[in-house]
Amino acid sequence: MAKRYKNIPENEKEFYFYLGQMSTSFAKMEYNILTILGNLIIDDFVLTATILESNSLAQNIELLKKINKYRCFETNSLSNLISKIGSVRKNRNLFIHGIWGEPFEKENDLMIICREPKILYEEKKDDKKTDRIAKTWTSSKSHEFRLSYIKRQIEIIEDIITAQNALIKQLADHRF
Repeated sequence: MAKRYKNIPENEKEFYFYLGQMSTSFAKMEYNILTILGNLIIDDFVLTATILESNSLAQNIELLKKINKYRCFETNSLSNLISKIGSVRKNRNLFIHGIWGEPFEKENDLMIICREPKILYEEKKDDKKTDRIAKTWTSSKSHEFRLSYIKRQIEIIEDIITAQNALIKQLADHRF
């Protein structure tokens, strides 16, 4: 493994470094959502984490919205935070579960292609006036990303984490 690492060009190492950093930042962001939910529901993180462990990010965001309608804690700050999380959530699954290629140079930037591993199934009624249904399966839709875009996503996620940490600190001092 060490020999393989030594043979990887520096620009590829840089790209993989940022992909790893992005993955770690997403994990922190999602953990903080559980912490915020836990503090809004009951001051017992183990209980909250156990109840919510199989929820998706989208489910936890929706639950956070519902619970805060009742708790009314920092409503504007929390709404703003949820909006920011929603903006990065769109690509989160692709970034975490996508099949990443090898970086390459293009247009004075380092690029990488990420393929969606999902297989999509679609049924369409035939254009003709028959009852036939056309069935199609597609997979590996490709997306091309610039390293500069990945870096910007990390900055956005880190800003979200900073805002989450501030709310968590406020929640620790708050009594409902």
